[in-house]
Amino acid sequence: MNKQLKICPFRGIIYNQKKIGELAKVITPPYDVISPLDQKLYYTSHPYNIIRIILGKEYPEDDGKENKYIRARRFFREWLSRGILKKEKKKAIYVYEKEYHLEGKIEKRRGFLALMKLEEFGSGVILPHEETFPKPGTDRFRLLKSCQANFSPIFSLYLDPSHLVDQYLAIKEPISEVIDTDGVKHMLGRIEDENTINEVCKAMENKKLFLADGHHRYLTALRFRDEERKRFPRLKNGRDFVMMYFLNMETDAISILPVHRLIGGLEPGKVSKLKSRMEDFFQIERLSLPSANSKIQGECIVKELQKKEKSSIFGMYWGENRYYLLSLKGEESSSSSLAHKRLKVLPNTEWEPSNEVNTVILDEILKKIVVKDKLEKGKEIDFVKDETEAIDLIKKGKYQLAFFLKALSLKQIKKVCLSGKKLPPKSTYFYPKPLSGLVMRDLDEEIYGKLLYIP
Repeated sequence: MNKQLKICPFRGIIYNQKKIGELAKVITPPYDVISPLDQKLYYTSHPYNIIRIILGKEYPEDDGKENKYIRARRFFREWLSRGILKKEKKKAIYVYEKEYHLEGKIEKRRGFLALMKLEEFGSGVILPHEETFPKPGTDRFRLLKSCQANFSPIFSLYLDPSHLVDQYLAIKEPISEVIDTDGVKHMLGRIEDENTINEVCKAMENKKLFLADGHHRYLTALRFRDEERKRFPRLKNGRDFVMMYFLNMETDAISILPVHRLIGGLEPGKVSKLKSRMEDFFQIERLSLPSANSKIQGECIVKELQKKEKSSIFGMYWGENRYYLLSLKGEESSSSSLAHKRLKVLPNTEWEPSNEVNTVILDEILKKIVVKDKLEKGKEIDFVKDETEAIDLIKKGKYQLAFFLKALSLKQIKKVCLSGKKLPPKSTYFYPKPLSGLVMRDLDEEIYGKLLYIP
């Protein structure tokens, strides 16, 4: 029997704005897009900023009895007991609307927050689209185990061409409204009517979820659930569920940004040989950019990439004014020739949808000529979504090379998910991301109560 998606409402935990004042000063984006500089800024913005919980500072004297995970738990429980955070009186599904500017247009999208009953990736209920790095998973597990709470939702997409669920997602009276540091407007409302909640839950039963953002946190939730089941095999509780943001894939406002690659930590000799090795795989064209300004240079790189129809076109920056356009050899040939070229590059012995994706092609080539195995975040490779930031980091000597990519399409991601394959880590940047601290959820909450819809 095929498993079905099960969702239910929950009693959210929100900031008490009477006590904290301006909501914008206490919320942050998800932990994995917060730089060390951003972390410092969030710490100083407000004493109750959620950064202290989701990405706390580390100190030399930290040990097993006092560390950032223990401090996070202490902050969370103290803020609850002092009324800085307050638990909602009724269970609800939360409508979450975002309005943002991108490429000169105003975009608006509306999804909802609910609890999802955890299922393995192999169940067919939820499909991942990219691999993960091991270190962040360990970090998120320790935080979840210490705090027993979800502080930001995992982001998933579902297919609903008839917009059946969307018709229920109206915000009559916003409970929260905030503009973040990127200028994105976030609005939160709640659905408390039991009949409406049941309709939404039933409408979602046969949906397949595509995991957009939060792969580490989802795997962490699965691991935590499994450990709890071993300890308490008969106990049914909130550890079987995770807080999820659901968005209809048929909405017009799904924005996917590229994630650029930064390479560093290489021996000077290896860097000098890299360009000649690149010529084994790419046609290389030197670019002449009109300005030394990083922002203008970044814009020029993006324009050059957008001129090309194929996705396997890359920009490369080598420091000083050395910019290149890389075109995969064989791209201009017949499809069979191109497939042959790709099979030489990629480890698979037969064609599959992921072989069409630029992050797969580039990462496999980098493995062949840089590290011979796998790329480790923070050692040989790092990731940024902003072209200007990537260029500045090279100019400052923080990294040696930058590779610029085109954004993947939703169609490409869906195709890879349905094939059962996964893309390399950090292949996509879904924008804008759900906020941390806007709605939270305590795992100790009773899930199987009579007011909840559990099929």
